[in-house]
Amino acid sequence: MGKVFGIDMGTSNTLLYVKGKGIRIREPSVVAVDQRESRILAVGDMAKMMLGKTPGDKRASRPIRGGVVADFDIAAGMLEYFFRKEAGGAMILSRPRAIVSVPFGATSTEKLSFYQVASRAGAKSVGFVPELLAAALGCGMRIEEPKGKMIVNIGGGTTEAAVLSFGGVVLANSVRVGGETFDNAISNFLRRKYGVAIGDVTAEQLKIQVGSVLPGGEERSLEVRGRKMRSCGRPISITVMTSEIMDTLRGPASQIIECIRTAFERTPPELCADIYESGLVLTGGVSMLRGLGELIEKRTGIRTLTVKKPLDSVAAGLGVIIEKDDPYGVIENIDR
Repeated sequence: MGKVFGIDMGTSNTLLYVKGKGIRIREPSVVAVDQRESRILAVGDMAKMMLGKTPGDKRASRPIRGGVVADFDIAAGMLEYFFRKEAGGAMILSRPRAIVSVPFGATSTEKLSFYQVASRAGAKSVGFVPELLAAALGCGMRIEEPKGKMIVNIGGGTTEAAVLSFGGVVLANSVRVGGETFDNAISNFLRRKYGVAIGDVTAEQLKIQVGSVLPGGEERSLEVRGRKMRSCGRPISITVMTSEIMDTLRGPASQIIECIRTAFERTPPELCADIYESGLVLTGGVSMLRGLGELIEKRTGIRTLTVKKPLDSVAAGLGVIIEKDDPYGVIENIDR
């Protein structure tokens, strides 16, 4: 039997699960290209180091935006790189089957773009799994039970909230708010307050190391370097405190909470009772933002639990599906 890859290709990171081996690749969804020669220079960790630092003839960018393919050629090149990094010369002899996670509400056109990306990267066949179901399985949820469960997956580009029961999605809601939204909010705040422009990587560092959405926690600070927007754009260093950016981060957090509330308001009463009992499960990279789980619990009244490895949930769930030969019948197969 040939290789089977589970692919969580997100806005921020791409994870690759290999049947029988586990999660083998965890790298940023970033590609650096030489635009003159139309050639890929770097992928993943190396490419992320080049964000905001490339000369005019080179470009580092994210080919996945808002959970969907934004640049087909670059996305295909990135995935082919990860395939070859894992499979090596075996790619020539046996092309892998790809099981790709997609947003629950993905259109047929969006699914087709993922299919074409995986096929061009070297997959011999492609199947799709709703990202929310994969995340739930990766968290250890018993989705086949006749009880309502709620999961919220906050990724780099989108947030999806879903109520699950009897092995499927009863209802789901989504909003285009994710890690990048928080990063942009920080960048815009520093522009307004200090007249300083910072890069995407610096904004992400501030979010991770300093950010919080609840008062009363540990006050942290981080010195960052940027460019003064006036004064001929001279370099400048500023120290940013947790308390400074808290209100800025609460804006996107409120949009996430509203997404959860809307989903819960549409939930049948019997399932609402189950969710109040079992709690709401938070996953995805942004779930690690300090105070976010507590703020969601405070605003919704639902006990909120954050999983231990939120970045791995979707890929781990794809692994459950692959290793057990799709016991829940959730793979949508698309073959050539």
